[in-house]
Amino acid sequence: MTIYIIGAGMAGLLAANLLRKHDPVVLEAQPNLPNNHSAVLRFRSGMVGDVLGIPFRRVTMLKTTLPWRNPVADSLAYSHKNLGRYESDRSISRGVESAERWIAPPDLIRRMADGIKIEFNSKHRFMPGKPKVISTIPMPDLMKAIGYERTINFRYAHGVSAVATIANCDAFVTINVPDPKVKYSRISITGSRMIVEFPVTGMSDEFYARHCDLAAHQMGIDMDDVGGITVFNQDYAKIAPIDEAERKSFIHWASSVRGIAWQLGRFATWRPGLQLDDLIHDVRLIERWMTVPTANYEMDIAHAATKD
Repeated sequence: MTIYIIGAGMAGLLAANLLRKHDPVVLEAQPNLPNNHSAVLRFRSGMVGDVLGIPFRRVTMLKTTLPWRNPVADSLAYSHKNLGRYESDRSISRGVESAERWIAPPDLIRRMADGIKIEFNSKHRFMPGKPKVISTIPMPDLMKAIGYERTINFRYAHGVSAVATIANCDAFVTINVPDPKVKYSRISITGSRMIVEFPVTGMSDEFYARHCDLAAHQMGIDMDDVGGITVFNQDYAKIAPIDEAERKSFIHWASSVRGIAWQLGRFATWRPGLQLDDLIHDVRLIERWMTVPTANYEMDIAHAATKD
């Protein structure tokens, strides 16, 4: 039985790798693989590398927040900076946190695509009566594509990532920046790659490059060691939770009532903070439902409620 997977990002390619015995075909609307060079490819465990047979590097990561006023003000400012609302559910702590992380190779998407049948320039038409697919496209886009009549207030923000190469560098660090006057919100270094995330869009490449120099300075990096800056636009750079009952209701409707799609991934199931590690469990659930014709509401909800 061939299973069609919509989207050749990391979620779609992970599903294709785990479901190889089901003859997966990945449909990708773009003419080539999505560009993941602006992603911070850090994982909480080595599970993804293990199931893919791709070695990940185990490292110790340091994380901190650049102090602005006080912990409460900094948390509210960071929320407003990224999503345009003052909310208290974004905890950013003072001091330095240390944690183990697993680092994927920079060519992860290309290696995940090896041996997978991908049809590029293929925009899937979601229609009742067709075989159910696995969709990784954002939930708002799927709702529009299949004519969901309820209105849900999705809150998200577009953004820009500027990626630079740092000479003589092999570090794994992140700094959150709540100060509203600073144009970027987060700086990360993974190995020799520095990624600077901006909630400010539509500016010139020179603007982002100039602020990358400032970010490097805050990281303690000599600006002469910063080179090769590339700017990437990001749709859905940040997303905020929606009403949980509404989220689960749509997942059930799309999967069981309309029989159109199972949803997989952070944006497809609209779960902020979801990591690729978490999707291994979700793919296994979908595989079970593929082979159980009586897949029902309780199964949908189990999928929708998987903890982030």
